[in-house]
Amino acid sequence: TSSSKTLVTHSENKLSIRNKTVEIDYGNYTVPQLFYINDKIYVALTDLQSQKIHLYDSQTKAIPNFPVYGNSKIDFDNIDKDRNLEFVTKGEDNSIILYQIN
Repeated sequence: TSSSKTLVTHSENKLSIRNKTVEIDYGNYTVPQLFYINDKIYVALTDLQSQKIHLYDSQTKAIPNFPVYGNSKIDFDNIDKDRNLEFVTKGEDNSIILYQIN
C-alpha cells in the first residue's frame, strides 16, 4: 500500500512503514490500510484468524490500547464534531462496531 510519500509493506510477520520495520504475530492479515488524518499517518491491518485490528503510526509504533476486536478492514476518520477519531469494523455476523480513540 502506498501514497505519494509513504510506502507500507507486509510480508509474513514483518510490517514496514517508511523503511521502519516491526515484527508482528503470524496470522491471516488483510492488506494494510493507509490513512492520513489531521496531518498524521495511520496504518491499520486486521488479523482475520485472531479477529484483532492493529493500528500503527508512521514510526511503526502501535497505537495505545490496540489490538482491538474486529473481523474486517476498517473505515477510519473523524465522524463527529469532537477531536477524537473513530473507526467502524465488522463484529459478529449481523453487527458492526464503532470504536472511538481517546
